Amino acid sequence: MKKLLSIILSTVALNVAAQTPHFNINGQVGNLNGKKVYLSFMTDGKGHEDSTTLANGAFHFTGQMNPYSSVRLAIDHKGAGREIATHGGDVIYFNFSNETLNIASKDSLANAQFSGSKTYDEYSAYVKAVGPMPWDIDRISNAEIAAAPELAQDTSFLNAVARRHYKMIADLGTKNLEFAKTHPDSFFAPVALFGTAANDKTAALAEQIYKTFSPAIQATDNGKTIKELIDAHYRLKIGGVAPTFTQVNPAGKAVSLADYKGKIVLVDFWASWCSPCRQEIPNLLSQYKMYKDKGFEILSVSLDSSREKWLKAVQQEGMGWPQVSDLKGNNNSAARLYGVTGIPATFLVDRDGKLISTTLRGEELNKKLAEVFKN
Repeated sequence: MKKLLSIILSTVALNVAAQTPHFNINGQVGNLNGKKVYLSFMTDGKGHEDSTTLANGAFHFTGQMNPYSSVRLAIDHKGAGREIATHGGDVIYFNFSNETLNIASKDSLANAQFSGSKTYDEYSAYVKAVGPMPWDIDRISNAEIAAAPELAQDTSFLNAVARRHYKMIADLGTKNLEFAKTHPDSFFAPVALFGTAANDKTAALAEQIYKTFSPAIQATDNGKTIKELIDAHYRLKIGGVAPTFTQVNPAGKAVSLADYKGKIVLVDFWASWCSPCRQEIPNLLSQYKMYKDKGFEILSVSLDSSREKWLKAVQQEGMGWPQVSDLKGNNNSAARLYGVTGIPATFLVDRDGKLISTTLRGEELNKKLAEVFKN
């Protein structure tokens, strides 16, 4: 009887496993060998990562995700590692579910053809409605410059390219806003609303549109992200109390923003792979040296996912102020609390824990600190 029961239970377990939804991503990129392929996606507000290596151009991923999860896929052609490959390399973004997606290209993800996924087909229809995505616009502009190397130093030519670039960005924003207004039951409505919600000047408008979305759309990962951005807008008022958070430092000790009450604190969101962030560090070093003894502190929050690369960059740059991270990459909990959608991002907090200013960098930061410490 026990043996029969064991067989029955095993059969039930196998049937449940067989019925559990899962995804498959099958890729063929030319005949490339040994190149790393990185997969990242969001499910239930949590980031998931995986990687594999191209063998005769082929790669495969499988797993589970929520319906309409946001996905990023990148190939590391230069062996530079995940962070660099996924931030400006051969990278694509799309939405996907527990389906099978086939990807084929002669040379790169940027030129790939996709088939097999209903969700991806819906995503393609959304993209067609609003025009090229930001990463596509970057490629268009870069290709225009690359096609005319003899004009690489021609200011008028570069300015013309820049004007066309920013016009495409502006047109995308307009079309996205219209899509969000007119497609409240579409999964891609919150995707289209992202730029509006991330901008303090238009967050109130985003809230009005968000309220028209169906409960099912609001409950998606992207819907929750829009709500977080809107909430951050109201949470981060100049003169209001800066949200406190706790993360760990390189030694594994919990560090809280509240620990620095009584000091002027610059909360600095950055990452080792972020070039503009690292370009700003010499200025931070200068300002820290100037005002540290007057009660100035910097609390740097890294959006790295690699502890090794995070700590290496800290050492290389000589960042002698407090460093923390939860090593969740762009899904860093403090960054989500502060509505950070791009880095570097800074928030200046006064001695009472109230927000003085945001988005300060370079000379603007220097002028504000001179003003704060003039007495």
